[in-house]
Amino acid sequence: MLKIVGRLSGALIRLLGLSLLTTAVIAAVVALRHMLDTPQQLESELPGEARIYRWKHSHIFYKVLGAADAPPLLLLHTPEVGASAYEMRGILELLAPYYRVYAPDLIGFGLSDHPRIDYSAETYIALCHDFLVDVVARPATVVASRVSCNYAVTVAATSPQLCERLVLISPVALYAADRRPALIASLVKAPGVKAVLYPLLSTRFALYYVLARQHPLKAEADLDHFYAATHQLGAEHAAMALLAGKLTYNVAEQFEKLQQPTLIIWGAHELNDSRRITDRHAVSEHARVVLLQNAGIAVHEEHPGEVVAAIQRWGEEGQQEIADTLPAQEPETPVAEQKEVNSPLVEAYCVKCKTKTEMRDAHEVTMKNGRVAIRGTCAVCGTNLFRIGRIVSEP
Repeated sequence: MLKIVGRLSGALIRLLGLSLLTTAVIAAVVALRHMLDTPQQLESELPGEARIYRWKHSHIFYKVLGAADAPPLLLLHTPEVGASAYEMRGILELLAPYYRVYAPDLIGFGLSDHPRIDYSAETYIALCHDFLVDVVARPATVVASRVSCNYAVTVAATSPQLCERLVLISPVALYAADRRPALIASLVKAPGVKAVLYPLLSTRFALYYVLARQHPLKAEADLDHFYAATHQLGAEHAAMALLAGKLTYNVAEQFEKLQQPTLIIWGAHELNDSRRITDRHAVSEHARVVLLQNAGIAVHEEHPGEVVAAIQRWGEEGQQEIADTLPAQEPETPVAEQKEVNSPLVEAYCVKCKTKTEMRDAHEVTMKNGRVAIRGTCAVCGTNLFRIGRIVSEP
């Protein structure tokens, strides 16, 4: 019996040794193939004007689309293997008639630089903050996807003057610190693992297996784009930081205290956190939740028209709610005196005309929160208009 056990044990050891050797050879071949295929040609498929933001760490590539005088809106894609603003391809053009839309590739992804730095959630929070200050330069609506929702919530909570409204699409990582790190999070920190694991994750087979579960790959071109994005020099740095758990953290407390109007959009098939987030004790009183049927985690890619329609309805309702907080309209001024009251010329963006128009009967009012706004009506269609700020007299 002992001899039989010994022989079986020896055979098992030899088999395991052979399996390990085979695995090592395959991993080496995949890693070599990845090196030979890097870098791949990568172009932005998004509409709009291509620009570069020279940030303190690197150059950030972004697209901008929409009228220059339209309300600004920032799109933040989620960080993941092969990520870029390409994720927003379905909603960017649909939002452009109503907003000045900015769609950057986050640092370490897409066409932005991929420096060898210590990537963390703080890195992306700082980028979001600085992009709003330096590029957008106006209080904006921020639309974020999944992990990037954490960055948007933090910026909105700590710098409310930069963010007027929030749209959170599938915010699965708001309570990330409540979860124990996965085994892979420990493995990717081991020396040399990145050199083997990332090439394996960026093969076409692995990308299709992972992406097909999270993204609607409608054409071969979609997989080609993700493959090219993973094969940029340095693309592994940010992606592996995500797998190591360095790009997420718990923002529950900040989320509950948000003062900005917030829209949360979920797909009905992705219900992991929806009950918790829709709990009245865990969500800001300013938040609204929209659940779209027949959609998963990438709801904005699966049903872009419905997502944009939800954003627009919510925005128009919000405009009316803000108008309701303003003092009642003063009695109309006689036409003969109105010219004097309306000087200097005041303009505001009209959602019906979809352009900046002259504001008739412009006058300052103080909202319930103490902020000063300008109220009036569109000189073209008569729609009620308002904008935050004061009337600036001409010299």
